[in-house]
This record gives sequence, structure tokens and C-alpha cells, in this order.
Amino acid sequence: MRFSLHCCCCSCVVYGIRDIKAHAHCSSLRHGYNADEYRGDGKEKDSIKMDMLKGLMNAVTALPDGDSVDRLNYCYTTSLLIVFSVFVSGWTFVGTPIQCWFPAYYKGWWNEYALDYCYVQNTYFLPFTEIESENYFDIAKHMVPIPKNITHRDEKLIGYYQWVPFVLALEAILFYLPVVIWRGMYSASGVKVKAVCDTCAFKQNTAPEDRKKNIETVARFLTYTNEITEQLHGGVRTFMAGRYISTLYLFIKFIFAVNCVLQFFMLQAFLGLNHFWWGADVVIDLLGGREWPQTGNFPRVTMCDFEVRVLGNLHRHTVQCVLMINMFNEKIFLFLWWWFFVVSIFSVLSFFYWLFTSVTERAGDRIINNYLDQIDRDVAHSPRRKQLVHEFLRDRLKADGVFLLRLVSANAGDVVTCELIAALWRQYRKERGYDTTPRPSVPNVALARRNGNNYPTLPMPPPYSEDEQPLLRGNKEVLMTESNL
Repeated sequence: MRFSLHCCCCSCVVYGIRDIKAHAHCSSLRHGYNADEYRGDGKEKDSIKMDMLKGLMNAVTALPDGDSVDRLNYCYTTSLLIVFSVFVSGWTFVGTPIQCWFPAYYKGWWNEYALDYCYVQNTYFLPFTEIESENYFDIAKHMVPIPKNITHRDEKLIGYYQWVPFVLALEAILFYLPVVIWRGMYSASGVKVKAVCDTCAFKQNTAPEDRKKNIETVARFLTYTNEITEQLHGGVRTFMAGRYISTLYLFIKFIFAVNCVLQFFMLQAFLGLNHFWWGADVVIDLLGGREWPQTGNFPRVTMCDFEVRVLGNLHRHTVQCVLMINMFNEKIFLFLWWWFFVVSIFSVLSFFYWLFTSVTERAGDRIINNYLDQIDRDVAHSPRRKQLVHEFLRDRLKADGVFLLRLVSANAGDVVTCELIAALWRQYRKERGYDTTPRPSVPNVALARRNGNNYPTLPMPPPYSEDEQPLLRGNKEVLMTESNL
């Protein structure tokens, strides 16, 4: 919007929006212009922006369908990038990101054109002096001249500050994209990972009755899911049978790690950095008292060249500008450099941790054995403990079940995990025909002398046939044999 008005108070000619704001203190402007009316209802605009920000923040709320490193990527990192993007966007489009020192003969439209051109096009940085001068008399001796060659000026161009809001928004989308893929694919498979973890981590689970009810519901759901999976595959064991969710999660973990590492290097490429340890060097420079005039990191004062045609002739002008937005860009990108560096390390380590726990069978045995002493003491002291745990993992839990138990442990804690494993174990023993009732104990003198106790106990042995073979119960042999007592 371009126009010219006359200020009644100071008799100045007012050009454009910036001059109108500068004369907002005047009582009136001719033609009935009111600066407050032009600015509009600022409170309404601020309210709309806050509603948009709240909506974006609610969309990236952390959910219990991953571990803490996942939430560090898609929730906290995305939230930080959204806040930074909104802040820089507001300062860019509402505030004054750039101001230039114009000659006295620049009037009205010239100022508007030069400001817009210098912000849209790139500026370039030139230090005032070659060395840090101790007094003002040395400035003239060591002053850096403006290069006459245009190519030399282009080598010092700064072309990132216009794109900062958009780059931050793109990074936020890239950090949130893996969790969208994860939730979409596990929901399509029928295994409701979020529902399982959310039910186990429910706040009302502090009450024993509510917790037991929720745990039994989750255990029945997992059992039903495994049965449906076996029926759909027709009893044929394929590579993905029982391990689809865990394999998918490893793929998402890999995407998280690769995305974070690539974002780290993309940040350095966007800023035009040539060395890897830029963030550490900036911190060292700031601690040593060397700021942008000496280092050139996010310079506040830059130069701008623009050309104007006058009567068929091309006139080139050079002005000095202040990039106020770089004062914030320096803090934002320095923080993001260190943040991406730390998140990349955690993401890579988390990927290898889940890869190890998902590939090796020993990791699945360990999570069951850790809780077995509290779940079933008969099996805990049984010589067939290893075999029974292996059958439980193979026939009931499978790789996906172990993966879900790990997620439940990461989101709900060990107490809920122990009760969930106990519910699954009881259902498994009941289906296989194992006796789930507690057994009486008898003293064992030899074990008492070794342990120094007077009345140690061991489980009663099961009934045996005349040929000293253990009786079968439900086509499955009982847990203990006489020879191992």
C-alpha cells in the first residue's frame, strides 16, 4: 500500500507505512487518516496467532507409544522449532528485521524501495578494520575498503536470514514426520500400540482394582492378537509373523537417527559453515570476548548494493544496513546446533540399543527372567525354567510381545510390567494345562545346612508313575522331576 499524506502537526510529507507509524503521535493527518485504524485491532491479531500456536503445540503432544528418545525427537524438538519459527516470523513480518543508513537525498519512496530490496536480496559482510584497533587513530590505517569487484562482494553474501522461518518450519515437519509414519503403519496392522501403552500407563492405575482390570484387558488383547495372527498365516511361520511391529519400530528408529544427523549437517550447510565444530568455536569466541565484528558470525552490520535506472542510465548504490534479526538468529542457531548434536547422539545410541534387544533372543529371556521370581516361584526354581521361558516367548509373546513389554516398562514402570507379564503367564499356563494353584512345601535338610537356615522349603514334587516318569497333565508334563530335587 503506497500513498502520501500531509501531517498537520509538523507539516511533513508522510510516505508509506513506516513514516505513518513514525507520525502516529501527531493529532491528525490530512484526508482523515488514523494510524490506529490502519494498524487494525492488534489484540485480535495476537489472539489469532496464539490460537494457531496452541493448536500446533497440541498436535505434537507426547504419547506413550515410544521411548523417551522418540519424544525428544518428535515432541520436544518439534515444539522448539515451531516456537522459534513463529517468533522469527513475527519479528520478520511485523517488526523491522532490517534498517539501512540512507543518504539525505533519499526521500519517501526511495527509502521504501531500498529497504525492501536489501531485505529481499542478499547483503554482504565487511569488517570495519582488518585488526582490532586499540584507539580511534588506528581505525583509518586498518580500515577495510569496499571491494570494487562485484564478484568479490558476492563471495561475502549472507543469504540465510530471509529463509530462517521457513527452514525452521521445514525442520519441524521433518522431525515430526517419522512418528506420523509409525502411528499410521502400526494402526493399519491392527496392533494398537498406543492403546496398549496408554491403558497400562493410565493415571487411575494407582488403585489396585483398576490396575488389575486394565492389565487383564491388555493381556487378553495381546493373546487374542497373537491367535488372530496365527490364523491369518494359516499356521505357517514366516519371517514377519510375530515380529512386524518390532521390525517397523526399528525402521522408524533408523529414520529418527538418520533424520537428526542429516538435520545437523543441513543446519551447517544452510548457514554456510565450512568446519564441523562451529558451535564449539562460537562458544569459545564468546567466552574470549570476540563477537561478530571480528568473527563475522551472524553480523549485525552489513552492506547492500542495489541498482536504479535513471533516464536510461544504470546507477549503482551502496548502503550500510543493520540486520537486527541476526541478534536473535545467533542465539537460536547456536542453541539448535548443540541441541541437534546431543539429540543425534541419543538417537543413534537408542537405535543400536533397540536393534540389539530386538535381534538377540537372550534379551527377551532376560526381561522374563527378571520378573519370574515374583510371578511364579515354582517355575523360578524349576530345572525346566529355561525351556518353559523359551516356549512362553515362542508361543505366546513372540518378538512383538517382548517389544510391547519393553514399551510398557518404559512408559508405565516395572510394577505394571510385572503384573502384565504375570497375567500373560497365568493365561499361558492355564491354556497349556499347567497347574496354577500354589503347592505345599516340605523341608530340605541338605539345603538348610548349606544356607544356614533351619526350615528352608522347596516345592512338593509332582505325582509320578511306577516307571518314575512324570505324569502328563493336559498333554504337557508338569514342571519338576524327582531327580532334580
